[in-house]
Amino acid sequence: MAKRNYDTKLVREKDIKANKTPLNSKVEIRTALRIPLKRCFASCILMNPSSADNNDSDDTINFVTEYIHKNLPEVQWIRFYNLYPFYEPNSAKIYTLINNLKPSEYRSAMNKNRLEIKKTLKTTTHLFLGYGQCSGDSNDKAKYYDIETAKLLKIIEKFYDSNIYVFETSQSKNILIKDKYPRHPNPNNKHFAINHHKCDVKNGSIILT
Repeated sequence: MAKRNYDTKLVREKDIKANKTPLNSKVEIRTALRIPLKRCFASCILMNPSSADNNDSDDTINFVTEYIHKNLPEVQWIRFYNLYPFYEPNSAKIYTLINNLKPSEYRSAMNKNRLEIKKTLKTTTHLFLGYGQCSGDSNDKAKYYDIETAKLLKIIEKFYDSNIYVFETSQSKNILIKDKYPRHPNPNNKHFAINHHKCDVKNGSIILT
């Protein structure tokens, strides 16, 4: 019988394991063949970490995990990332935290954060954008938020070509904030995520499809 290649779209070839041994000089036996299938990986980019780590979760992580488990059963893994990597339970204080950092500390943390996001895009099949809208004054918005969101969208546009989604909340009929910012799933507010919509990133903007 002619040999066939494994379907690399479905199978992780490097992890295939066959329990194949010789019985005698003419006969081989195979008692098992393990074929790990490729499954969907969701990545979600939020605003900044609250408290979740190896031991403890937080409301947003629990909410998004439950939402994706319920609405996208094909997803096997969820990976969480943030526009800003700094732990701060109160997002309204994130710019106070940033302004107290040395410029070199801020650049180092953000470069490392963007690199991690870029790396994960290679294996992500479902990308959720949920970093919300900037809180803080206009100077902080121009100095940090607008610059960082532009860099993030540029990375996504250049290195990612699979499914992108944004959340719809009960807060407004407009899915995007001001037609440009993805809404945060917001589990601690009466206006939480009720749906998700497919979109693209083109010319540095989020475009609903």
